[in-house]
Order: sequence, then structure tokens, then C-alpha cells
Amino acid sequence: MSPFRLTRRIPAWLPARRALFACTVLGGTLLHGAPAFAQSAAPENGIGLDAAVVPRYDGGNSYRIRPLPVLNLSSGTGSRVTFFVQGFDGGVAFALTPSLSAGLLVGAERGRDQGDAAILDGTGDIATSFEYGAFARWHDGPASANLEFLQSAHAGYGNHVTLSVAYTVYQAAGDRISVGVDTVWSNGPAERTYFGIDEEQAANSAAGLPVYRPSSGFSKVDFKTTWDHRLNRHWSMNTSLGVGTLLGDAADSPIVERRTSMFGAFGVAYHF
Repeated sequence: MSPFRLTRRIPAWLPARRALFACTVLGGTLLHGAPAFAQSAAPENGIGLDAAVVPRYDGGNSYRIRPLPVLNLSSGTGSRVTFFVQGFDGGVAFALTPSLSAGLLVGAERGRDQGDAAILDGTGDIATSFEYGAFARWHDGPASANLEFLQSAHAGYGNHVTLSVAYTVYQAAGDRISVGVDTVWSNGPAERTYFGIDEEQAANSAAGLPVYRPSSGFSKVDFKTTWDHRLNRHWSMNTSLGVGTLLGDAADSPIVERRTSMFGAFGVAYHF
């Protein structure tokens, strides 16, 4: 599971067809659940890049910077179909109503290297894997909610469900500030892949880690604040800051160095 996935996956501007392109992801991706500014003259398409500062792995004590590409393409004004890329994931969204959209997701689930921390030495690497799934998103004024399901194509890596809610607390011409909460539920195979220690890993662990078999359940929750600023018709920037904490069996895993961590991102986007 990517470090602090943060839902963050479904673009904040969906399904509003006049919304600004929101270059707002982390890990998840930082993906913000509040609908973007409504400006009828704003271009619907855009391309951008975020720089995200996230833990090297869920529960890790050190950080890394990850570049995250962002792309939004629709077939034109009033289009009910939008193609998007958000960091390591992409998909297609269908506007079912002015307030409801749904679609398909594909992406890459970042793995983990045993060299990411001394405590992981001997546990082996977790390979990056292809994943697929679906999502549904609702918004009404300043409030929004997003539900997504992602299944790993790698045998035994499991699946997870992410629920996100967000609210725009301030909006003016060219500026928007929103707050959001994301929580992730992981099934047993996903929990054991990223937080478990089997007999072979325990035997090879340089740190002498014990066997640990976590069960399915809520594995993390993230809280974040995002500021989006429109520079002009074609350029915008965004800044995000948040804190995430592991939950349940994930938090009790012997590989966890820190249960609660900060994260952040800065990005720019060009609209056309």
C-alpha cells in the first residue's frame, strides 16, 4: 500500500463540467474531495505536476519526495466523460447527474524495499503491482464524498476500500481552502502483505521481528487541509498539508516505527 494513500484518487473537479482542473493529489496521492471553483470561462482540460513529501512506507520514520503527474481530458464543454491521471493512478469518469459521478480506475500500487528502514532488513521487498477498481463520487455545494475500491492484480496482495469526505471552508475569486478526512479499510491479505510478518520473514529479520498476522479492518485515517489558488486563466497552484495515523492491527505491526506522520504537497497546473 502506497505511503499514506490519502485518497485521494478521484479528481476534485468531478463531476462538475465547468470546474477548474484541480492539480491536487498525493500518493496519493493528495486528492481533495471538495468540488473545484465554478468558472464558466475556465478551460476544462489541464496538465500538472505535484511534488509530494510522504513517509517511505506506511509506518516509516523517514520521508521521500515523489513527483506526481496530473492530467484531465474531457471531450468538450458539457462532456459527460472525463479521462484523468492522478499520480500513479488513472481512469475514466462518467457524470451520471450534476452531483453524482462514477467510473473505473487502474493504477500502480507502490511496493516497499527492505532497505527503506533498518527494521525491514531481512523481510524482503514488496513488488509494485497493478491494481484495478471502481469509484463513485457525490458533491453538493461545498460538501463532497468519494468511495473507491481497488483490487491488486498480484496474487495475495488483497484489496482495500477508501472513503473520503471534504468540505470547502473558504472560497473567493481565485482561491479555495478545503478540509478533508480519508479512511482506508483493508482486507486480510492486504493487511498481511504490508503489515504482517510470516515465519520466513521472522526467521530472516535482522531486527528479530516476531511473527505477526493482522486481520482485516480499518488501517489508517488522514486529515488534510488544501489551498488552491488560480494565478490566471491558464495557470494554478495548490498546497496541501495533513497528518495521517495508522489504525487497528496495522498500527500494532512490529514494522511500524511511527504510527502518526505528517505529509504535504505542492503543485502547479496548466489549463487549456
